[in-house]
Amino acid sequence: MAVSAVIAIMAYQSIDSAVRITESYERQQQDFSQLQRTIWWLEQDVLQMTPRPVLDELGSVIPAMLLQPQRFELSRIALYPTPQSSGGLVRVAYVLDAAQLYRWVWPVLDRTPDSKPNRQLLLSGVARFDVRLLDQQQQWQGFWPQEAMALNALPGLVEIMIELEDGRQFRRLLSGVEG
Repeated sequence: MAVSAVIAIMAYQSIDSAVRITESYERQQQDFSQLQRTIWWLEQDVLQMTPRPVLDELGSVIPAMLLQPQRFELSRIALYPTPQSSGGLVRVAYVLDAAQLYRWVWPVLDRTPDSKPNRQLLLSGVARFDVRLLDQQQQWQGFWPQEAMALNALPGLVEIMIELEDGRQFRRLLSGVEG
């Protein structure tokens, strides 16, 4: 009977270990899938950016691309119908809020007081979200637009860095407009 008990304990430990490994693997796969989807959206938006400034809710002009701490906003081409657009142009923003990275999409380019963006959670557990833009003088900028830049100015390169709370960092260098 003692031999049976030892075999049962060993079998239980083996099964428990296998279940834990499987759960950990599934969590990692889900996290990686979210990260891939986030990078895919960023690439699509940057590669399709367009020099179209927009009007905010009060009628003030917002540059074609706007970069501020924790926020990256741009106008982009939307050739195919999407849930947020019927084609043409669309305005998107990436906003880091409470360790969560969101993609905002406005239903119209030029906003009215009742224009609210659709918010899509892309990634959780984000410690930092940084974007740098390469200007026409080949200088990296942390804010956009710079003084004396046209409202339709776009960068030559876009560098995106995402740091997760567990310390992993991901960088992507994307082509902007031809300099």
